[in-house]
Amino acid sequence: MTSGIGHLTSGIGDLAGRIGDLAGGIGVRLRDAARTRLPLGPTWPPADAPATRVAVARARRRRRRAVLAAVTVTGLVAALAYAGRSPAPPSNRDTSPVAAPSDQAPGDQAPDQAPADPVSPGGPLLDVDLAPLPGALSLTALGTRDWRHWGGTGADSFHRKAGGTGEIQDPGGERLEHNAGACDLQWTDGTPTARQEGTRAGVFQRGAGKSFTLGVAGSGDLRTVRLFVGTFSAGARLDLTLSSGGDPVVREVALAAGDRFYQYVIRFRAAPGERLLIKWQALTVTGAQNDGVALQAVTVS
Repeated sequence: MTSGIGHLTSGIGDLAGRIGDLAGGIGVRLRDAARTRLPLGPTWPPADAPATRVAVARARRRRRRAVLAAVTVTGLVAALAYAGRSPAPPSNRDTSPVAAPSDQAPGDQAPDQAPADPVSPGGPLLDVDLAPLPGALSLTALGTRDWRHWGGTGADSFHRKAGGTGEIQDPGGERLEHNAGACDLQWTDGTPTARQEGTRAGVFQRGAGKSFTLGVAGSGDLRTVRLFVGTFSAGARLDLTLSSGGDPVVREVALAAGDRFYQYVIRFRAAPGERLLIKWQALTVTGAQNDGVALQAVTVS
């Protein structure tokens, strides 16, 4: 195919050359005709000679035709010369394949890059929400890792999850027993009482400034702690901190008369050897003998 194109191009070039020669000859004749002048003097026929005027007009028409023919031939020669240009020879160099378009975002890691290091376990975390109290709750269901309940058989009594992890830490202290809770607490895996169908017992402390302090051991994993506490005609504050430091989380309850009970849902993460520290403290009381803060139970999952 390449040979056929070459022959065709060569033929067009020859034709263009011949037309160029023809145009050149016509141009020379036109120049000669333009330079020829009619003789002046007595021998020139009078201006009103009819035959001479016809001859001059014919000569002028012939020159115009010749000029037009020359212009036409020149344009044809230029067009043939442009069409006869040889196409650029094909390249013999090997070309690299073009990569297919990618849907990958500009900031994403390319598929052939080495994967990044696995994400390390999350750092310390601490937050809390206040949840409503239903009529009854199962400490067994909520405390899949551990749970503890205070009171029921005296101010110093408590129950815990049989076979629990022991993550809940209670330093003890002076306490009084009450049976005024707003929710029936139940369990089926306790000790020393294995099963409880529903109790509202708990412990409390009298007066402003009195408090309960607890701890929950960290493991490096995210933990959910549910704290069941109350106030007896008192204003109170919940302080949560991690033993490793960081900003504490604080929640306050305004002073009000009557018995009120709360369920705080605490989520925390602390390294092994660190602890979640819980403090539930009476800020103010209305002044009655038994006004203060109450503690019922804690669960860990």
